[in-house]
Amino acid sequence: MTTFWIVAGLLIAGVLLFVLAPLLRSAPPLPGAPNRAALVAVYRDQLRELDADVNAGVLSRERYGEARGEIERRLLDDVEGDEGDPRRIVGRHRLAAILTGVVLPLAAVGLYFAVGNPRALAPAGAVADETPHSLDARQVEAMVGRLAVRMQQNPEDVEGWVMLARSYTSLRRYDDAARAYASAVARLPTDAQLLADYADLLAMTQGRRLQGEPEKIVLRALAVDPKNVKALALAGSVAFEKHEYAGALDYWERIVRLVPPESEFARSIRGSIAQAQALAQNPAGGSASPRP
Repeated sequence: MTTFWIVAGLLIAGVLLFVLAPLLRSAPPLPGAPNRAALVAVYRDQLRELDADVNAGVLSRERYGEARGEIERRLLDDVEGDEGDPRRIVGRHRLAAILTGVVLPLAAVGLYFAVGNPRALAPAGAVADETPHSLDARQVEAMVGRLAVRMQQNPEDVEGWVMLARSYTSLRRYDDAARAYASAVARLPTDAQLLADYADLLAMTQGRRLQGEPEKIVLRALAVDPKNVKALALAGSVAFEKHEYAGALDYWERIVRLVPPESEFARSIRGSIAQAQALAQNPAGGSASPRP
């Protein structure tokens, strides 16, 4: 019986070598190659963030339309680029090789092996279950890395820097996001919304505290546009951090006059106003820092 299995194994190995060689010959390793699902997932997160901003009244309809159009254009470019990429064909060849290498031996053994040891196959099954998830994470990182390379080649693309910053933020790579925002601001220093987004991100790099450099950038945003809702919200939070409750109330009450009264953002602002009013009357009552 042992001799039989040795001979059978050698025969299977010979067949696999003959079948798989053409498939594997043109299949160099492609670590982190992005796929359509990974691309769509990242861009979908960015669209959700835009939707939330416009619904909250933080982003104007005009700016929303421009940003959404840019995201959709980039998504289309990336997906179309991947469709025609010969590396995707290579990936399919590799998949065919893997399936052949797994299915053929199992089919051969199944013909002669009625009762076996299923535990011997368990590790391979576990790897097959886990691999797609780990690959997805690497693919997202690879897609963002590709965008970063593109920005090095096209450094004047402000929208590209903003998209890269948002992508890094989604991955919680806040320091990288801050550098991307800085590149965008350097090229568009008078955009109040961009400045407010940059200040908010910088606060993330220092424990969500706005004092210091974020505060300076917020004031720059308000100098450009005194009615920018996000900048007003952040300025109120800075004043609140400093226990300057009257100043916080001034900024936040301006927001109430600018956003839809029934929006979620308006309700959040009214809650922050109530807290600031209570603390203004009783400063010893607390020192929490609400972020509307």
